[in-house]
Amino acid sequence: MEDLIFRRNLLALSSRNPDLGELLMETDSDPRLVIETSRTGLPVPGLRLASRTATFHSLIDPRHEAERLVRAQAVGGFIIALGLGAGYPLKVCLESDATSAVMAIEYSAPLLKALLEAIDLSEIFLDSRFTLLLDPSPGDLEKAILSSYVPPISGDIRSLPLRGRTDLDPGAFETAAGTLRSVLGRISDDYSVQAFFGKLWFRNAVRNIFDAEKPTPALASVRRAIVTAAGPSLEEGIPSVIKAHDEGAFLIATDTSLPALLGLGIEPQAVVSIDCQMISYYHFLKGLPAKVPLILDLASPNRLARLTESPRFFSSGHPFCTYVSSNFRPFPALDTSGGNVTHAALSLAEALGADSCILVGADFSYPEGKSYARGTYIYDYFEKFSGRLCPLESQFAGFVRRNVSTSREEDMAQDGRPYVRYVTKPLMAYREHLERFIERSPMDVIPLRGKGVEITVRKKNKRPKRGLGLFAAGKASESAASFLRRYTREVEALPAPKENVTAYLRSLGAKERDLWTTLLPSASAIQRCAGGSAGGPAGLLTRTREWALAELYDVLRGRED
Repeated sequence: MEDLIFRRNLLALSSRNPDLGELLMETDSDPRLVIETSRTGLPVPGLRLASRTATFHSLIDPRHEAERLVRAQAVGGFIIALGLGAGYPLKVCLESDATSAVMAIEYSAPLLKALLEAIDLSEIFLDSRFTLLLDPSPGDLEKAILSSYVPPISGDIRSLPLRGRTDLDPGAFETAAGTLRSVLGRISDDYSVQAFFGKLWFRNAVRNIFDAEKPTPALASVRRAIVTAAGPSLEEGIPSVIKAHDEGAFLIATDTSLPALLGLGIEPQAVVSIDCQMISYYHFLKGLPAKVPLILDLASPNRLARLTESPRFFSSGHPFCTYVSSNFRPFPALDTSGGNVTHAALSLAEALGADSCILVGADFSYPEGKSYARGTYIYDYFEKFSGRLCPLESQFAGFVRRNVSTSREEDMAQDGRPYVRYVTKPLMAYREHLERFIERSPMDVIPLRGKGVEITVRKKNKRPKRGLGLFAAGKASESAASFLRRYTREVEALPAPKENVTAYLRSLGAKERDLWTTLLPSASAIQRCAGGSAGGPAGLLTRTREWALAELYDVLRGRED
């Protein structure tokens, strides 16, 4: 009987996880596992310890206990179950159509095998919404969640700890819970960005494709680079910029710092822009030198691409941009995970093969209440609206304090004078992302600090081999019009979404899932605007496809190959 139950469980589990099935076949069962019977006649697994038997569920009514545990949370969503046990809470979750997925985490292969020999869990394993992770490392768990959880359609993500099990291995399960908290923070940040910019990314990228098919010369490799950000310390760092530039360093300007450089008669050798909002056009009101390469995210506003005859596009990792790079024309990639243009500009220096890069103007704070270096767009912008009742100083103060997380720090300048600066949580997050980039980069980054926050540069281990450092797009596989028409036909042909969206997506082929992935950031934005009127996950996908097709029809109207 024991062998029959195990084989039934193994067959169900191996249908989607054959490697785990093979591992369990070669594992010895944990002899400490015991099965007791509840008052309602249901089996209750437990572990025989030195002084007692620790059961995983209630010995009175484990089913009722599971229902009470699940009811204590909101209905449905994406469930991370800490501990498997006899699966009673998992069954309750899976009985609801509102549950998009259940991911169970277990530790100890011997214990898992003993459970599968004693209790039939095949019904749970056969549910397409269920996943079992055994002994996942924090990295494996993070990868599994990020690859499975889709914020617009998966619902809220929450943990469901089986206390009778987690208390027996608190270290491992607390590590998993900590990883979940970390991933939730990342998912929340990513979703917030998608909810505001998802439609803009798609709309801009679709319109940039026609400019992106133009042939562009490669940017040659460099040995030394300078990146200018637009923080106040750029002003005092200008002599260092001029000196390094005169000595042959390749000058990369962020779009925000460009007008400040041009105002001082300094012409960069490349400009990087990643913002998808039209406000980024303000950085170019003072002009863009004709021969200076403009490096644009494929999701940048199309108006920026028209500033130069040969814009250089890169793929930042937005799903539609990644799809375009894989199916139309391979674009070079830059790291924009830091969320700011300074991070992307450093990534360009690294992509060009620079051994070292001086970073100027990266304050990630508002030293002495100052937001940007003189000459940047914000001065002209605020000057336009200033007056007796709204002087320039009031506008700058309001800008600095617009974030609710703004806090005050005191520091000492190099000349021994005390000063204050203001920091925000978003700016601190940008700095932390940049520090991680610097730590793993083969390039030496030398931040020149003014009165902004200190950027920590940790000592590095042996670096990977330096690449060729060429920055260029590959050959287009077809015309832009032909690609967009083909993409439009494929989106039109997607099967209509079904109410169980998780099962629907899993039923699709890889190509169809890729197409939906290109639309998910737009779905996040549509969901934010529509709220509860989006019509549930299936209705949201339907509305998103209709919106995307309308955008595609608009762009293709009147275009010829």
